[in-house]
Amino acid sequence: MNKPLLLLSLFAFIILSACNTVRSPENEAKIITVSILPQKTILEHIAGDKFQVNVLIPEEGNHETYEPTARQMAETGKSIAYFKLGHLDFEVNWLDKLVQNYPDMKVVNTANRLDLIVGEEIVHGDHVHAGGVDPHIWLSVSTVRVQAENMTKGLIELDPENTSFFEANLTRFAASLDSLDQQIREILATSETRSFMIYHPSLGYFARDYDLEQIAIEQEGKEPSPAYMKQLIDIAAEKNIGTIFVSSQFNKQSALTIAGQINAKVEEFNPISPDWHNNMLSIARQIAGSSR
Repeated sequence: MNKPLLLLSLFAFIILSACNTVRSPENEAKIITVSILPQKTILEHIAGDKFQVNVLIPEEGNHETYEPTARQMAETGKSIAYFKLGHLDFEVNWLDKLVQNYPDMKVVNTANRLDLIVGEEIVHGDHVHAGGVDPHIWLSVSTVRVQAENMTKGLIELDPENTSFFEANLTRFAASLDSLDQQIREILATSETRSFMIYHPSLGYFARDYDLEQIAIEQEGKEPSPAYMKQLIDIAAEKNIGTIFVSSQFNKQSALTIAGQINAKVEEFNPISPDWHNNMLSIARQIAGSSR
């Protein structure tokens, strides 16, 4: 992030924070903030009507590079808790500052106990995934199952009187995950390939769940070099890849270039769609139909 802009944002955040230090318990004590829309969908399955869920990143926002406004940060400070994903860049950049201004706001890490995909430090242009952790933990049934358990634990700590309510909702949600997992497996069983090509590697956990190979166009978070582009074209031809996937929030020019070379199509998908359940099925169908 540009340093002058960072300082300006921090200054505005401090001013707005000062204007919002008086909290109204009856109106604000039941607000939980999350980072992205799929989290809201999942959390609401468990929280029901016991909490209001606020989301920081809008659907059209790039979840890798989004920078919340000072007003958003100040509004988030009204929350009783923040349920974080744990490794998104904007959480790394901003959450500590938010907690410093609102020390009473509980932070729940929904990535606890997850078997995270970790590689070398990943540089994405002007930002870095610390430790090379793949942050896309909401794009997998197995990781969402653990996140839901972490959310339930957090909700119970916030509202122990409704423990049985939250646990019953978790049981129902877990059953729906079993059904979703089976549906995805049946869809992928029809696929003629176990490999798919994608611009930004956001489906690593999905690929791990279903023994798929994710081939990323991005090279260490950057546009691919000419040499790597040639290599990708050869890989796509070898593996009979007929579709290249790109997140709707990302530039698709490199994907279009490769697609033109191998006579493939480019398909967009929205990784932060609020309709999480159907989005997971849609991703499975797209992958199943991605071969020639």
